[in-house]
Amino acid sequence: MSPIDPHNVLTLSAILLLLTWLGFVMDASRFGRALPGVVCILVAGALLSNFHITPFSSDVGDFVGRYIVPAAVPMLMIKADLKKIFIESGRVMVAFAAACVGIVAGVVAGFHLLQPWHVSAKVAGFYTGGFIGGTISMIAVGNAVKMTADEIAVATGASMIPSILGLMALVSLPNLRFVRRHLPCKLEGEGVVACVNTEVPQFQLTHITGALALSLSICAIARLVESAVASLIGHDQSQYNILYVTTVTIVVANLFPRRLQALRGEFELGMIFMYMFFAVIGLGTNMTTFLDHAVSLFFYVIILLSVGMAVTFMLAKLLKLDLAEAVTGCGAAIVGPAATVAVVAGKGWSSMVSPAVMMGIFCHIAGNFIGITVATLLS
Repeated sequence: MSPIDPHNVLTLSAILLLLTWLGFVMDASRFGRALPGVVCILVAGALLSNFHITPFSSDVGDFVGRYIVPAAVPMLMIKADLKKIFIESGRVMVAFAAACVGIVAGVVAGFHLLQPWHVSAKVAGFYTGGFIGGTISMIAVGNAVKMTADEIAVATGASMIPSILGLMALVSLPNLRFVRRHLPCKLEGEGVVACVNTEVPQFQLTHITGALALSLSICAIARLVESAVASLIGHDQSQYNILYVTTVTIVVANLFPRRLQALRGEFELGMIFMYMFFAVIGLGTNMTTFLDHAVSLFFYVIILLSVGMAVTFMLAKLLKLDLAEAVTGCGAAIVGPAATVAVVAGKGWSSMVSPAVMMGIFCHIAGNFIGITVATLLS
């Protein structure tokens, strides 16, 4: 039994925010590349709960999962101007679509191979959302399919090493003669660009309060739409709440793109909310469950990424895409926009930087829908 009562909101909130702070400190330090902040939060939280310092579940954790995560989604996606994304991304959008097909193929193949070893439809949807849409979609899909904190922590932990291997493969593939023979690159020698974001986030009270009010309003509207649909079709829609929030956010973002592009600090606030949820996951992690199930999920992610990348590059060849376009689209779907920008910059493909960022925004939208759809179809 933990000495801290699960209903001790003040103490547990303090611990939650300390873990969130730890994550951002690690990300900003020179150790961040080797040990990302998310991993530190998960490990530190798991140590606290498994040594019985904190409880595995609490009122604070329930509140974060139910209200904070949905509120984070609009703040992270409110600048998803679809017109701008489609114009600036060009053929990389086609490569990203090919990567989405590849990821789904890998998810389905691994699911059927490893289903007897604790690989559920929920996990399949979770990984689909995660590898297409990144951390935001991963958590959103996990919430939507009602995964427990243990299940999310196990699935997240098991994917860490394979994800790093996937990034290494993405960096190495353009150097292979076999790949270049089938996917020639026209962008060699563009010159390496500086991709380090030196802009300091601006926290203006009018912007932050406005973004928070808008985010909660979107969540409230989404809940009303969800209730109306549930009444109309006679089926509970609560598990699809994140999809409704995502849809309303996209509508708002594309109705007022110029005004919303002027917002500052909303993305950082959304990331604080997401890191808080990672702290909840860490505190809710039961290591016994992790050791029982993580091995099979490790091999699941290996299969998923291997099949996914193979299918992506085969489709890229069939569609006659450039190697740089294929790598950018695949990277946006598998390792996220930040890592993809680093990869294309390192290769000297300066014209691919903007599409990588644009796909990074769009992937959050696609990840939510595709992840929940896969989980539903496989269940």
